[in-house]
Amino acid sequence: MKKILLFILFVINQLGVGYSQETPYKNIAYSFVNQNADTLHFFGSSHTDFNNICKNLNQLILNGIGNLRLIHIGDSHIQADFFSGSMREHLQSFALGIKGSRGFIFPYNVASTNNPDNYKVKYTGKWQRCRNIQNLNGCELGIAGISVTTIDSNASIQIILNNKNYPHQDFNKVKIFHNLGDTVFQVKLIENQIIDGTYNPLGFTSFTTQNHFDTLNLFFQKTDSLQKNFALYGIELDNDDPGVICSAVGINGAEISSFLKCNLLEAQLKILNPEWIIISLGTNDAYGKNFDKKSFENHYNQLIERIKHTLPNSFVLLTTPADSYRRKRYPNPDMMVAKQVIMDLANRNNCAVWDLHEVMGGYMSMKKWQIAGLAAGDKVHFSKAGYELQGDLLFNAFLKAYDRFIDNTYVVKHK
Repeated sequence: MKKILLFILFVINQLGVGYSQETPYKNIAYSFVNQNADTLHFFGSSHTDFNNICKNLNQLILNGIGNLRLIHIGDSHIQADFFSGSMREHLQSFALGIKGSRGFIFPYNVASTNNPDNYKVKYTGKWQRCRNIQNLNGCELGIAGISVTTIDSNASIQIILNNKNYPHQDFNKVKIFHNLGDTVFQVKLIENQIIDGTYNPLGFTSFTTQNHFDTLNLFFQKTDSLQKNFALYGIELDNDDPGVICSAVGINGAEISSFLKCNLLEAQLKILNPEWIIISLGTNDAYGKNFDKKSFENHYNQLIERIKHTLPNSFVLLTTPADSYRRKRYPNPDMMVAKQVIMDLANRNNCAVWDLHEVMGGYMSMKKWQIAGLAAGDKVHFSKAGYELQGDLLFNAFLKAYDRFIDNTYVVKHK
């Protein structure tokens, strides 16, 4: 295996595909992790969809052209952005010149919930939150599954990119996703040298600035007596650089059905237009003793169908729920049931699967992760190190599949 890897890396180097290190694979130091299971499982046409991802990536690495856009959808395992953030760091740094931009974010602190640590959020004014895990009471939601609304025209939001693990992802293009109509405040940027600020009836206001920034300052202006409020659904931070753009959206406690409530999901997916979508849901669905397999299957199938109908050429990767315990001490066999449902749905809908449950070590492996300091005391959530290890493992699984693509595309053709 090592000889094959080195040969592939040599061929890639001859073609000008420059890895930033001798081998980009992440070292996994834990014996209880099943590295043999750490692979992507392709069903139906998903392999073709993945090959398109690899082609885009090669265009980036070889020619410095274009972007590869990824969005990771999930629950509390994703909201903190440790797992998805680890994957982002690896994808944006394993080859030169593919840093990209930060992508779609949400200012979770404004909604009084935990925010990723790679950007700070400050705000003024009173804001009311709406999340897809609750009764919506008429509020609209998009891909983020959360919104914040203010009636205070003096309110403001500041976002400061501060990731210390990889370079600041400065931006000169911003999309503010928000509610529409004559009753909505106008959103403004404090930044100087704005080239263009455009309201788009599809559901956002976009700005282009002359300079690049790592801090975003938003304020909201009442310009008409009819204007009553402003509802924020999310923010996309972009720039002109080619690269990999890895966005992540997660809601603590979310189930599959939670994202089915998001009536703006399709519209915002079209605008963000990711070529790669990762779905990491199911933990909350299968946590309780009254887990309804049929309902879970129906809800998950609806979500996949909505995504596939919106972006039929996207590569959809489903991750199985991690092993976990109920009430800290009872192993949960329903996670294996949920895993099998996900496998069946992937086969039915031409998706790929990364089997985190098996990669962890299978049934009751969560206890080993906890003993090693990789999981929390509730035996459901992970420590930061545990989530980052998941990012390492998913990246390794991606690289294995990418290596096979390189092997089949270049090595075979150049024999």
